Amino acid sequence: MKFWTTLAGAVAPTQRAFALLCSTILLAASFATAVNHPLRAQESQDTDASEPSANIPLNSLVKAVFEEDRELRTVTGELVALDPKFGQLILDANGHLTAIAPSELKRIEELPGKLVPTTAKELANKVLAIMPSNSKSIITDHFVVCYNTSDAYARWNANLYERLYKGFYRFWKEKGVELSPPRFPLVALVFESKADYLNYATQEFQGAENTIGYYHQATNRLASFDLTGIEDMLPAGASVAREELINQILSRPQAERTVATIVHEACHQIAFNSGLQTRLGDNPLWFSEGLATFFESPDLNTQNGWGGIGKVNWHNFQNLKRYLPVRPKDSLEQLLLDDNRLRSGDTMTNGYAEAWGLTYFLIKSKPKQFAAYIKILRERMPGNQSTPKERIEIFQRCFGDDLGKTDKEFLRFLQNVH
Repeated sequence: MKFWTTLAGAVAPTQRAFALLCSTILLAASFATAVNHPLRAQESQDTDASEPSANIPLNSLVKAVFEEDRELRTVTGELVALDPKFGQLILDANGHLTAIAPSELKRIEELPGKLVPTTAKELANKVLAIMPSNSKSIITDHFVVCYNTSDAYARWNANLYERLYKGFYRFWKEKGVELSPPRFPLVALVFESKADYLNYATQEFQGAENTIGYYHQATNRLASFDLTGIEDMLPAGASVAREELINQILSRPQAERTVATIVHEACHQIAFNSGLQTRLGDNPLWFSEGLATFFESPDLNTQNGWGGIGKVNWHNFQNLKRYLPVRPKDSLEQLLLDDNRLRSGDTMTNGYAEAWGLTYFLIKSKPKQFAAYIKILRERMPGNQSTPKERIEIFQRCFGDDLGKTDKEFLRFLQNVH
């Protein structure tokens, strides 16, 4: 069984210049994308009592045996979602989500007790087992960083993650949005080379060669590699002070996009583990990527290269300025209802720029309405995807019925960004 996979990842600059680097979410076919067949609670009258798990309450600890690629597999975890047509979604102790189609399920039983998350140390050992042999780990307050780069480069990444984490929670508390502590340690894999990165990433999804980093909603892991090439400058086995390495990194031409990518992908991971967003839930792509680009804004004049939250993302702002003269009148509507604008190579740059701009506008000028919008989306169960019509209706419910008026306000707001 190849279950659905949702990724948030940074697309590599292949045909285009490095400045066009941006992120995308890739969706494989699965029951999570069946927009007209939302996952339903066990108590729903639509639930088929003949299903093996029909009498098992949601959030129960279960053990399921299923067939995948003609082999039997077993998963133990929390039953987080169920749909009679599309199967079960189970969360295990490592924070992984496994979807099981009805045709593949052999048996499932409820177990006593509750799910106990794997400890950070145990999780580090599990991840190191699938990384290059010379890999090590750093355990911080909230992250498990497994790496085969220099200690200094890995520590720089870890410090960026923690700084973002603290700022993220503080920001949403000030906006009146309640968040929860992550249930699981946040795992980040940092590879020395793109070859090492691809050796790992290609086992998780197709098209990894076109990415430079991603957050995987199913495995709950963040993966990236050294985008600066700084490791090639270091003598083998050299001991380099973190401050010296940071200065070298931030002086390189690709520094701005390096910082943006690291923070962007970590933002996805924190958002999906804090309760701001629901993993495999109802997450329009403009919203997910707008949030990440809002938080990613680098500031190379600061100690770590990232100056905090809410600053203008000049990379996306300049792209948006170039787009405005040719922007169609229905651009806002299309952004809301069509994820493909942020997936297609021809429209991706403009799509990301507008997603950032819209998010920046809404958070700055309509914070209470934005908080209400977040609440609606995150309360929808995993797999409960809105139809295009519903997406527009949810947006209008929070920000006003007149999209044309909202669009004019958006464009006027952009004129005063500086």
